[in-house]
Order: sequence, then structure tokens, then C-alpha cells
Amino acid sequence: MKHLSLEALRSFSAVIELGSMTLAGERMGRSQPAISLQLKKLEQQLGVELLTRQGSGFALTADGDVLFDYAQRMLALNDQAWAQFEPQQVSGKVRLGITSEFASSLLPKVLGQFAQVYPQVTLQVTSALSKDLLSGLGQQFDIILALREQTNKSDVLIQREELVWVGLPGLLEQPGWPMVVAPEGCIYRRRAEQSLQRAHQPYRITYTNTDFSGLTAALNSGLGITVLAKSTVPKDIPVLESFSDNKPLPNPGSVNVIMRLAGGASSAASQLADYLKARI
Repeated sequence: MKHLSLEALRSFSAVIELGSMTLAGERMGRSQPAISLQLKKLEQQLGVELLTRQGSGFALTADGDVLFDYAQRMLALNDQAWAQFEPQQVSGKVRLGITSEFASSLLPKVLGQFAQVYPQVTLQVTSALSKDLLSGLGQQFDIILALREQTNKSDVLIQREELVWVGLPGLLEQPGWPMVVAPEGCIYRRRAEQSLQRAHQPYRITYTNTDFSGLTAALNSGLGITVLAKSTVPKDIPVLESFSDNKPLPNPGSVNVIMRLAGGASSAASQLADYLKARI
């Protein structure tokens, strides 16, 4: 009987979610060539093309989009089945603090899947700037998912995120770039300003908002440009790679996505931490 490898489907899903075979390999604990081989075997099995190159990332073909939907459902059912036969059902309340861009763009599906697998766990989710999340660990949160420029012994490194410029391309032609940013203390804002200052590129702050949805609305309205982690960029917002003459933009670098688990965390919190580490 024909069957699809769940491991290959999980790798396929990771490539789509992260936009990179290298990052997918880091999540899966495999090399980039191993991930590529898994995807090629899937394509050979099904006799269709699943992915096409798009800039520095990947885009789903029509067949790939169909398989991605099946993969998400099959993997969720697999996880639910494993949870059903665990010796002790996990229950309790978990206080999760995450940065707003991950809350908006990456975690809704993951948290939804976790809630189906562990229906006895109540999730209390708060989004805020990384510096505020880190200061509230233990008192306010059981787990935090945040951005840091330098990691320490308390941090579990989830992945390293490339930072990119986003917004409407025409705004790059203005002599002073209009900037849409979060308040002072935001890593994205600091990296954006530092890279512009190094490049001697004039800029002005035109809009400030702590809420990610407010920032994306401002970007879509043409109020300015900003820097975001590449994997969190909404699909309807263009990634800016160069000026109209192909001159590269100032490089904002990359940041660490880290997780911290409060001391004495419950089994429910530990289970969620493991679930997130495997899927982000």
C-alpha cells in the first residue's frame, strides 16, 4: 500500500513555514541536503512539482498547496493520537508571552493545534515587546518567546532570523525615508536606525505603534517602511531588497529568537515549550 512519510511531510511543512530549507533543517535536526532529498522523494512519489523558487525563498505550486493542507491535518492527527495515549493527560493553565509579530503571523495555527492535542490545557497569551516579556518571566509568564541580540545560559535558541526591509517600494526614492516603528526599546527599531545611520541614509519617524496589526496597516497604507524578521512578514507586504538601480539596502543584520521557561514550570508549560520548539 502506498503511504507518505510523516517525517517528510513535517519537513515539507517546515520549509513552507520558514521559507528556507536551511532553517527547516535546523528545526528538524537534519542537514539542508537531507531536507532537499526528502522533498524530492515526495515529488517523485506524487509525480508533481511541489515548490518553485521565489526570490531567496520558495512558493507553493497548486499541487504543493493541496499537499500542504493535507500535511497540516495529518500531522495534527498524528500529534493528537500520541497525546491520547500518554500515561498522564496534561492539564492546567499556561501563561505564554510572545512578541506581537509572532502572535500575529506564526503562532495562531501552532497554538490551535496544541489546543486540539491538549484540550485540558488553558492558554493565556500576552503579546508585548521582547524587553517587557523578559522582565516578566516567572511573575507574569511561564514561557516567553522573544527576540534577543545576544543569548545567555537561560535562553533556548529557537532560530536565528534574518531581518529585512518591508513596505511600498516607492518610499525608498524619498530623500528621507519615512519610518513605521514600535516604541523605543524595540530591537527592530534599533537595528533599523543603526543600519541607516551607518549608511548615512536620512530618515524620519512618521508612525509609532506597539501593536503589530497597527504597524502592518500603516505599512499597507504607505505611511512608511520598517524592518521585520523575514519569517513574520505578512504576505501582502513587499520585502524590499534593493534600490531601483539594484544598489543594496542598508543591512539590518539578524536577531535570535529565543525561548525561556520559568523555574518550576508545570508539566503543561513544559509540554507547550517542547511543542513550540518542534514547530517554530
